[in-house]
Amino acid sequence: MKNYENKQSRQVKRRPKWLWLILLFIVVAVPVSWLLAAKIKGNSGLDASDGGTFPVRRDNLTVIVTEGGSIKAHKSIEYKCKVERGRETGDLTILTVVPAGTYVTQEDVDSNMVLVQLDASGFDERMIQENMELASDQENVLSATKTRDIQIIQNESDIADAKLKVRFALLDLQKYLGAELAGKLVKDVNAVSNLTEHIAPFLELVKTDPNMLDGSAAGEELKRLEDDITMAEGNLKNAQDTLAGTEKLHDANYVSDLELQKDQLTLQNRTFSRESAGVSLDLFKEYDFPKSAEQYVSDYIEAGRQLQRVDAQCSSRLAQAQVRVSTAQEQLYWQEKRVKEIKQNIEYCTITAQAPGLVVYGTGGSDDMYRSMRYRGGGSSGVVAEGETVSEGQTILSMPDTASMVAEIGVHETEVDKVRVGQPATIVMDAFPDKVLEGEVTEVGSLPDQQRGFMNPDLKVYKALVRINGTHDFLKSRMSCKVQILVENLEDVIVVPIQVVSNRGGRKVCYVVDSKSPQERVVQTGLFNDTFVQVIEGLEVGEEVMLNPPLFSEMGRPDSFQQQQPIPQSKTSSGVADANDTEAQSQSRGARAGRPGEGQRTRRSRPSDGGERQPGGRQPQGEGPPQGGIPPQDGRSPQGEGPSRQQGGRQFQLTDEMTNKIMSGIKQFDPAKAKELEELRKSNPEKFKAELMKTMQSLGNKMRQGRGGMRQGQGGGGMRQGQGNAGSGQNR
Repeated sequence: MKNYENKQSRQVKRRPKWLWLILLFIVVAVPVSWLLAAKIKGNSGLDASDGGTFPVRRDNLTVIVTEGGSIKAHKSIEYKCKVERGRETGDLTILTVVPAGTYVTQEDVDSNMVLVQLDASGFDERMIQENMELASDQENVLSATKTRDIQIIQNESDIADAKLKVRFALLDLQKYLGAELAGKLVKDVNAVSNLTEHIAPFLELVKTDPNMLDGSAAGEELKRLEDDITMAEGNLKNAQDTLAGTEKLHDANYVSDLELQKDQLTLQNRTFSRESAGVSLDLFKEYDFPKSAEQYVSDYIEAGRQLQRVDAQCSSRLAQAQVRVSTAQEQLYWQEKRVKEIKQNIEYCTITAQAPGLVVYGTGGSDDMYRSMRYRGGGSSGVVAEGETVSEGQTILSMPDTASMVAEIGVHETEVDKVRVGQPATIVMDAFPDKVLEGEVTEVGSLPDQQRGFMNPDLKVYKALVRINGTHDFLKSRMSCKVQILVENLEDVIVVPIQVVSNRGGRKVCYVVDSKSPQERVVQTGLFNDTFVQVIEGLEVGEEVMLNPPLFSEMGRPDSFQQQQPIPQSKTSSGVADANDTEAQSQSRGARAGRPGEGQRTRRSRPSDGGERQPGGRQPQGEGPPQGGIPPQDGRSPQGEGPSRQQGGRQFQLTDEMTNKIMSGIKQFDPAKAKELEELRKSNPEKFKAELMKTMQSLGNKMRQGRGGMRQGQGGGGMRQGQGNAGSGQNR
């Protein structure tokens, strides 16, 4: 039986928060509404004394913000774990640590007293490997640098050789054609697309003026060929003259036939020589000279192109060599950085005293736990002791300056807009409740506390620091305290208890009791605390207001409940009155007895209009569900509004939306029962209504048992006692 109850309790804890709110609301609000309806049915009119009245009066109203926190030094030296833990090193273990409470003197600081020694064996092993890689990287840098230097020298030689070939090609061209003609030919020659066409006009110019080639190799060749023709012509003429004389002598029989034939052969030979010399000159002019000129010009152009290729190749090889040097240097830089980090981590493993003070161990609280879970997967336990592991950034030791103490509190998001720097505050220690300390707000966080938000994303809390005036020897770090911040102190204002203000149709109203009957009065409210609320307009001093306003605003109730003016109803698309029109009044959260003006805790500085938060503080998610609708005058439920129950002319109604949510919750608790109810809902709606009520009451009893005696009125989202459903104000 005990195991069953524990299992049931665990199942209940996993249910959604909205389901708790709905079921608790049904279990608590429905019976209260039925009992109230039965009571009203038995009385023909309203007896204002049943709930009591309050006379409107003027008084002082003090608005404060109260939060819990802890004491800490305003300034302290924190010794954190600076070691960067990696996969190679594993967990960081504490080898030795000074005992907590040890007082470190200035002599200890001068002697570099070791406070904490972490295990650095993993870093030592890694240092050996990294040093070997460092030596290899240094060698690679040296080799790549030498290769680059050699490449630079080789590039200089190759470029110089290519430039020399260009110069020699130009000299050959000038030698063959002459400096003047060579200069004309090579001018803009790199932009020429057809070299033959480029040279042809200059060759024609040479034919007309052969003197242009004077002093050149081509001119000397041309002159030689012309001289050969001249000599051939002279020899031919001499041979002709000799043959003519020989023929005369031969006719006179002075010369033999043999001598005549010899002279004839000489003449024929000299004729051939003359013709050969002329042909050689023609061939030179037509073929050899243009060819040689074009060849020399082409060699010059090719030498220039070769110079460009060599220059580009040298630049490419030098760039590759430089890249290899840069790569080796980059590898060396990162390797040196890794070695430096390892050396730094080894030094961080030894934490020495930096200043005198009292040694306090790190808390291992939410801050360190958050950091450990966020960055290291929760490997550190947060406990400071020999043999325990620590995480990067964890506070191992701290030495607080007890001369200046502050209280660190967490202000809820609903109150942070009221807290300002410079506001006065009082601080009461849990250990010394009889001593009230004075202080002042010095800092308010601009962003929510990430550590608390990490553990509970729905909780938005802002850190605030409150300076404690004076020096107090009994104050110790991490003492729990309660801080009350004075937000505003209103003097001589109209005040009423916060429970007398109700929300009707998005308006704030009070029920004023006169000689005839209670009358609804629209009011404008101002600041409030846990007990009283300021009334700006709508009430006069001395008027009596109902302490327990009616829970429901109905068209068909007794005359004593009728309003002087009908309350406008906002309709939904299905014709059902909006829940805000019948929203019950919100009550004080844990209100304490006291007169107006006593500092009571508050959660909002000014009530909002139009169905927002009611006086009394925070409104948790899901708070203020519809307490009932306004039925038509015939007493019947509008179509589609779901199950309802009527007693004594009063009616509690459940909309289809609420019924569906309740059925969804029942399915999680008891699927078989939910299926049975669904079938009953289709076949017999009236019986379904009664069975649904019984099921809700039964589940409510089980939930209360599973929650271990959950406090009355406490719901999801941190709702406090006295805050929540509309009926809580009846118990005040």
